[in-house]
Amino acid sequence: MVTYYTYLELYIDDLTRRAGLNEFEKHFKKPHQTIKSRLKHLVKDKILNEKKKGRFLFYSLNKENPLLFEYLSICEKERLFKFLKKPIFNRLYNLMAAHFKNNKTLIFGSAATGKDFSDIDILILSKDKKILKTLKDFEKTYSVKLHILQTEQKDITQSFINEIKRKHIILNNHDYFLRLFYEDEL
Repeated sequence: MVTYYTYLELYIDDLTRRAGLNEFEKHFKKPHQTIKSRLKHLVKDKILNEKKKGRFLFYSLNKENPLLFEYLSICEKERLFKFLKKPIFNRLYNLMAAHFKNNKTLIFGSAATGKDFSDIDILILSKDKKILKTLKDFEKTYSVKLHILQTEQKDITQSFINEIKRKHIILNNHDYFLRLFYEDEL
């Protein structure tokens, strides 16, 4: 289901982006009339800013709106729901869910797009070793190569955060990761 705030997904990897209607059309595969009406709602609610340049309209996030963070969090969760429609990722998620209380986890890299991936890159922020056994069992059972990076937030570099921002699916603790990604931008 596409709701009007779903269109904020285009900004998830770059909060400074200025996007035209053609970028929305290409990303969401919807006609520009549909997209334009949805974007008008976001402009009216002051979630997006609209600027005309020549004969084209460009949209950017209104970072002054205190609800923007909440809308981005909803977008991340919608992306997760869409991602979990793929059976292999749904199975992985269901196995990992028992460990979510003690871990902050996300999938990054090519697997986050859900297409043409050779392995699944997983970032786990915690010292919990129980989740590793679950993941090793999954790897054997489903013959899927997992690349697991288990660390703590203090050990993550800004360049790694920037890489993750481009292609990721947050599995749990969405607000935590959004703050980690955009602490200086929101």
